[in-house]
Amino acid sequence: MRLVLHLAIHLSLVSPIGAQLVGFGDPMGEADMLYLAGEPRMSLERLEEHLEADSTDYDALWRAARAAVVIGIDEEGSRVQNRWLDPALDWALRAASARPGEVDGLYWRGVSAGRRAMNAAPGYAVELAQMVYDDAHAILAIDPQHAGAHNMLGKLNYEVMSMSRVKRLVARTFMDRPSLDDTSWEQAEYHLARAAELAPELVLFQFDVAQLYRKRGRREEAIGAYLATLAAPTVHPTDQRLKEQAILALAEWGIGTDTARAVPEGGPPDATR
Repeated sequence: MRLVLHLAIHLSLVSPIGAQLVGFGDPMGEADMLYLAGEPRMSLERLEEHLEADSTDYDALWRAARAAVVIGIDEEGSRVQNRWLDPALDWALRAASARPGEVDGLYWRGVSAGRRAMNAAPGYAVELAQMVYDDAHAILAIDPQHAGAHNMLGKLNYEVMSMSRVKRLVARTFMDRPSLDDTSWEQAEYHLARAAELAPELVLFQFDVAQLYRKRGRREEAIGAYLATLAAPTVHPTDQRLKEQAILALAEWGIGTDTARAVPEGGPPDATR
């Protein structure tokens, strides 16, 4: 049985952008500027240079994980993706070890684990999914309003519940983990919707809840969430690609490209009326 958890987890910054940017000219500031300019490879190169001099720098480690995850997602094929996702997970693990309990390290460890689980064999996929589950709950124990942690849990629930009943039963029977047992569509919706509510400016969070509504056959709510996806500002390297997917989804319901692209940043019209 192939247990593949498609954890397309949030690739946004954990806290507001301004809170995580540091002064330009500083290695971390330069890495942030390059990342937000849509240049994750250049951002990673700058961070790797810094890590050669200081391999335990927490702020550089989690940022390196962030950049590598984004690069890996854009690659085609699991083997090529894993060339980026494996080091991403390693950097995130090192960050979390350097400062146990710090949110950024926990968050990017969960994100890296979730993406790597997509390409993993069953046993390893479950191990990584458990890491996502544990890190999300650890973050929410620190900050119950953490949008990224809610998104992580929502996607975990979404992907486990999207498995066939047979695969889900076998996985729960032979791979006893809370990440598989403690799942439901209700939890998937709660956490994804909560993430979108807490961070309406983040494209991925709006897109993820739209995908859930679509899968559950709730057309009007899905349309509203896809329009919210288009209305959110394009900031992170993956944002434009997600907006293009939202446009394609809306087109399937007869909402034309011109109408979809015309949604102003800052908020769509009420699509349910």
